[in-house]
Amino acid sequence: MLEYSLELNELTKEPDDMRAKTVNVISRNQSEIIDRMMQSGAGLTRSDVLSVLEAEKEAIYAALADGEAVTTDLFNAFPSVQGVFTGANDSFDPKRHRVKIHLHEGAGLRKVEVRVKTKKVQPGQTGAFIASVTDMKTGSVNNLLTPGRPLRMYGSKLKVVGDDESVGVYFLGADGSAVKVDASDIVENKPADVMVMIPELAAGTYYVRVITQFAGSGRLAKKPHIADFGAVLTAPADGA
Repeated sequence: MLEYSLELNELTKEPDDMRAKTVNVISRNQSEIIDRMMQSGAGLTRSDVLSVLEAEKEAIYAALADGEAVTTDLFNAFPSVQGVFTGANDSFDPKRHRVKIHLHEGAGLRKVEVRVKTKKVQPGQTGAFIASVTDMKTGSVNNLLTPGRPLRMYGSKLKVVGDDESVGVYFLGADGSAVKVDASDIVENKPADVMVMIPELAAGTYYVRVITQFAGSGRLAKKPHIADFGAVLTAPADGA
């Protein structure tokens, strides 16, 4: 089974478009492929099979190195020259040009595509998440908050960006209150490292939340991602 999960397709304009992401794909090396070949009972020894495969590989390398194309049931391979030539009298220069081998699926592999069975699974953790927080005044990790001093958050895809009004950093109180950090108090804003000035919080316990549309590579997600940090953080009375 080819397992896949669904995630938001950030490349289309429709807000609910999804795309499939393959997961849990097992990779087989040459030795394991030979093991499968041996199970067919063709009467070949392992060394016979390895010798034939190595000989085929070397023959393909030689053909491509001679500038030839190779067509098999598994793949089609052909060389091309890349780079800009300055005028009709210019010639190949390894400093400016390169030969690239192109590889496309062969007829046999195209027949295999329709035989692949798929299975939809639940997605793992994606998007933004907070791994740890550090109170920069006390050095406390995942524990204390010092109002008016910096808090550094480490994680993934935390960069606070986006035009949705919910985007920002929040301190959620045990009483259900939510204090949003002013945008001007976000003093470090990187995908894996965000630092904010802690608001003047009343003494008590809080959770920290980041809401962002950051999707990487300069892109914005269609919908905001919410990253809640699970540890309870304490703002002591009078900052003590």
